[in-house]
Amino acid sequence: MVMAMTTALLPIPAAHSPALADPEDDGSVEPLVVERITPDAVREDSTLRIAGEVTNTTADSVRDVTVRVRYSRHPFTNRDELDEFASGDGWQPNAPGPDEEVASALPPEASEEYSLSIPVEDLDLSSYGVYPLVVEAVDGDGGVIGSQYTFLPYTGSGGDDVPSVDIAWVWPLMDRPQRADDDTFLSGELHESVRAEGRLGRLLSSGAQVPLDFAAGEEDLVELLGLGEEPEEPPSEEDEATAEETADSVPSEEAAEDGGEGDEEDPGAEGDGGGEDPGAEEEPRPERTEGVPVTWAVDPGTLDDIHRMAAEDHEVLEDLLAVPAEADPVRHGAGPDEAAQVWLREARAVLARDTVVASPYAGADLGALMRNDMGDDAAASLRIGQEAVLRALSFEADGAFAMPPGGLMDDSVYELYAAQGATRFLLGEGAMPPASWMSTTPTAQAPLAAPEEEPVEEPFALVADSGLTDVLSMPSWEPGESALALQRFAAETAMIAGENAGGDRVVVASPDPGWDPSPEFADGVLAASDGLPWLSPEKLDEIEPADADEREDTRRNLDYPDSASEDELSPTYMGLVEDVNNDVRLFNSVLVDDVDPFRPALLRLESVYWREEEALAGATRSLVLDSVQDRMGDVRVIPGEPVTLASQTGTTGVLVANDLEDQAVIVRLSVFSENSERLSIGSYTDFFEIDPGAKTTVYVPLSARVNGRTELTVSLHNSAGEPISTQDTVIPVNATGLGTQALLISGIGLLILVAALAPRALRKWARKQASRSDSEAAGAAEAGGPDGAATGTAADPAAPGDTGGGSGDPAGSVPPGAVATPGETGASGETGETGASASSTGPGEDTEATGAGSPEAGEDAQERDKDGSGK
Repeated sequence: MVMAMTTALLPIPAAHSPALADPEDDGSVEPLVVERITPDAVREDSTLRIAGEVTNTTADSVRDVTVRVRYSRHPFTNRDELDEFASGDGWQPNAPGPDEEVASALPPEASEEYSLSIPVEDLDLSSYGVYPLVVEAVDGDGGVIGSQYTFLPYTGSGGDDVPSVDIAWVWPLMDRPQRADDDTFLSGELHESVRAEGRLGRLLSSGAQVPLDFAAGEEDLVELLGLGEEPEEPPSEEDEATAEETADSVPSEEAAEDGGEGDEEDPGAEGDGGGEDPGAEEEPRPERTEGVPVTWAVDPGTLDDIHRMAAEDHEVLEDLLAVPAEADPVRHGAGPDEAAQVWLREARAVLARDTVVASPYAGADLGALMRNDMGDDAAASLRIGQEAVLRALSFEADGAFAMPPGGLMDDSVYELYAAQGATRFLLGEGAMPPASWMSTTPTAQAPLAAPEEEPVEEPFALVADSGLTDVLSMPSWEPGESALALQRFAAETAMIAGENAGGDRVVVASPDPGWDPSPEFADGVLAASDGLPWLSPEKLDEIEPADADEREDTRRNLDYPDSASEDELSPTYMGLVEDVNNDVRLFNSVLVDDVDPFRPALLRLESVYWREEEALAGATRSLVLDSVQDRMGDVRVIPGEPVTLASQTGTTGVLVANDLEDQAVIVRLSVFSENSERLSIGSYTDFFEIDPGAKTTVYVPLSARVNGRTELTVSLHNSAGEPISTQDTVIPVNATGLGTQALLISGIGLLILVAALAPRALRKWARKQASRSDSEAAGAAEAGGPDGAATGTAADPAAPGDTGGGSGDPAGSVPPGAVATPGETGASGETGETGASASSTGPGEDTEATGAGSPEAGEDAQERDKDGSGK
């Protein structure tokens, strides 16, 4: 139906802030509070009741305080008028409603309750629609103390002629990224959020619409949830087909034999001998049996944060942004969080009954990634997102649904999702706004152009209603705010239902990802969805594309506004993230297994949440970079003591450690000499694998050519030759072996020379002694008498050496009259001995020894012996 334009409205000044504006956090008290308006939608036979409280917020006493109602007998004609009226700037109603005197005198800061009621038939409302309603408090002079603007939905007689619209809920369980690296939480915010009274705890409870038990109980939650264990992957279609073929190939007789002849019948077996069919389909998840169906919109990054918090020890940072840039943040250790374990337990049971759709991991900014040639990261955000949902909930999100961040996507993001098999796209009105000629709200379904690859099903969009998103974002925590927000929700949906749009329509209610409603408001909107006569709850996954004749030209084609591009993470920021990504790639290159442990942390850095959090984004990026470099530093060369070479060659051991607790690595060792001319390096094992937490020693052969100090530079590389450490290890080598060898050779030569010259020196000394004795004897003979007679004492023929053969003087070697017997002269014998020594002498040696031992001297002595005369 088309509603008539309201004419009986008079402009009066507004005395309150707009209903959709966030309240100012200045500690002020609203002078007039509307706590209850019942019923949400009035019929002709209803009684309208309004209750609340009025407070004197002035410094003086207020007299004759009265609360009254003003309304209009004419409904709004379109949804835009709701906003205008709520702002207080539009036309104002002037029809008087009920009033009540609250107090004759109201002192400062004093409060009084009020309660107004009136039969709806007395309001004389014209027809189905939404009517403006103002509740205000005035003093005795008619001055307005405070006022509240709200709405009165009216269904008339309440018959079958009440229009209706289907409503499908997208219920968010999302939060901003809470971690830097996997084990470091940026704050304790998430720890509080998963408790029963926390934001995620309240959203889970309200969306479940059944009582939840947030007590831990006696069960072992770690074992119950399988924390720390990877969930089993669901069987692929190929696996199922193989299992079916295997089962079909087993004859029934064999199956009977396997079951055991004569055994009691297995109550779980049916006809085929019993036993579980390995190819059987998984048990279907239970379906919701009560309450309004909701589709849970989860951020896999948030679920992953909760799962890590529940499963393992972790660190929590304190006041990250308050820490100076060069200082380390304060860290607190925390064990597995029991509240997170309980939340996961309840979430698994609740979400299994409804459809679950997932955003990219951590709300990755897909548009910015695709625009900055980081498409691999964009694809990883979808793949890792599914893995995180499976890990946390033990089942996967519905892959047919795509939920781009902010409800916006360009063609590149569309193609990315389509390649992953998505056919239903949850978008905001900014992506597909109503056609310019539309004066009513179009249905949520909108066609999408087929992607390049032919999809299995026709793709279409489900566009969330922006007006409802704004209404759901209204403040609801302060006194009276929830009642006013519920009235606005009822009015907004009643206006949609009352539009003369023709055909069946669906409206999608999708709050913002950070939605934080009061429990009263969250519970109230779901109850209203089932209780308001113009709303019919619908399951999102059962909505089919609209018929061609009903959807034609109601919405514009898929659009990515310029403002959306401007809001994306900047190329400068993405470049900084890419720098971290380069370090991550280098770290991954040494891991034996095909793993990418820092990919979730990088995706958290690429989140849309950082668009408005530049300082926190920078601090988080630094934390991730430090963590990557620390992990890289766990693969290292352990410095050793300086090496001393005591010979020309030697071997030194280089100790390499892998301090990573969960990853084996394969690295290449590089050892370089500072001066290869002085110190060269032989062949060694340069490419090897190290187990987690293990060490290995590589033996490197060395060869020194020159004494002195040389340095070895030791570094680790990946298989491509890229260095994986920022600082090389230096090993000093001191070569001393060459000097010792020279001293040894010189010492041996000296010993040989001493051995050769010692006999000659002894003989020379003996000859000198003999010569001295002969001289003394001759002197004594000359002194014996003047006649010169020689006595027998002059020469003792038996005394050796009395001959002069060793003197080197053959003419006077034998005294006159002496008999030289063979052997008495030392010529022959000494000649041979002396000749041997002489053969070892060289030029410049003792000439006396050479003359005494000459062959000519020996021959002369023999001739003297023959004739007996010596002449």
